[in-house]
Amino acid sequence: MAPARTPRSSIPWLTAAVIALIAYGSLYPFNFKPDAQDGLLAALSQLSWARAGRGDRISNVLLYLPLGFCLYLWLNERLRRGPAVAIATVLGTLLSLAIEVAQVYVSKRVPSLTDLALNSGGTLLGAVGGMGWAALSYLMHLPARAEKQTRDPGAALLIGLWLAWRFAPFVPQFDLGKLKAALRPLFDPTFDFITVLIFLTCWLVVNQAVAALVSRPRRLETLLLLMAAVLIGRLVVASQTFVPAELLALLLLLPMVVLMHRLRPRPRRASLVLAVVSLLIIEELAPFDFSHQVAHFDFWPFLAFVENGWDLAAVDWVQLFGKFFLYGALLWVVREWGASTDFSFGVMLTVATVVEVLQIWLPAEHASITDPLLALIVGLIFRSLYRHQRPRRFAGTAGDLSLRER
Repeated sequence: MAPARTPRSSIPWLTAAVIALIAYGSLYPFNFKPDAQDGLLAALSQLSWARAGRGDRISNVLLYLPLGFCLYLWLNERLRRGPAVAIATVLGTLLSLAIEVAQVYVSKRVPSLTDLALNSGGTLLGAVGGMGWAALSYLMHLPARAEKQTRDPGAALLIGLWLAWRFAPFVPQFDLGKLKAALRPLFDPTFDFITVLIFLTCWLVVNQAVAALVSRPRRLETLLLLMAAVLIGRLVVASQTFVPAELLALLLLLPMVVLMHRLRPRPRRASLVLAVVSLLIIEELAPFDFSHQVAHFDFWPFLAFVENGWDLAAVDWVQLFGKFFLYGALLWVVREWGASTDFSFGVMLTVATVVEVLQIWLPAEHASITDPLLALIVGLIFRSLYRHQRPRRFAGTAGDLSLRER
């Protein structure tokens, strides 16, 4: 089986970004010792087999996983699997050795051969993961049903809303020395099945949006870049930790993408419609503890924002962009299914309104006109984009999160 070809334009840049992230996080805050050792041999003599804690061991492995993954994809364009894995591991080991030697000259850093071994193991595991990605992605390039790629403006908007949701509240955090703290939830991960399904559904929608924007040979590369952007953005821009449920969803994503790729267009899009409707119901109504007592429905939109004196700092940007994405996703997948823009708009607005009205019987929720109004705003934006376009038709030819937790 021939190795899957990854477009060369972006993987080297992604590899360079991972190396820069590792170097910055390992050497921050660059407070070099004035009385450091002279010469390379003297620096190497400072390395010891110092024992590391469980958290440090896990973080050292996880830190180099992306490096091994990217190096393998880069090398696999030129080499066979075995040499690509071996060379990727050697390069990761050399980078780790260089970092450990550099830490001899940095205060509050403990250079260690144990870290070197763990980093090498992480690189190897990442390279094996890259080999699995390449093997599965090969299935995406087999002859299959032809679908015309449409340069869909709604798909571009949807991806933009997804990135805005994941990067909110847009607070830059350049102290990458806190990388280990961001990895801490992965030391003892717990997975909620529903949350994993929510993340997986969102990423499948994002994948379908990518398919509407880029040509087939570049789809997986674009999806990979979006995954990297979200994970790095969560650390650098959103100032939040990694979510184990999202990482598990990303591991399940490519097999699901291959499975969806094998379906005909109509059942694939129908399954996305059903998944997004289910996601919205779960988001707004879970855990479904309805009461017989009817609560008040607030007809004044954005009441909390007004009560805080129109203070933008009081806005829950994560919640806001999450709703924008989910409503936009529902409209977009219904339109992808073959419906008109106006019909898709109506379905989305109806679902948003019905779900909000049902919250009257949920004691823990606050029913308000705000969410239907947000759905109306999203619908009007999508409608303006599609003013002169028709929905996709079915050819019939053969041939990508709980808002409360983020």
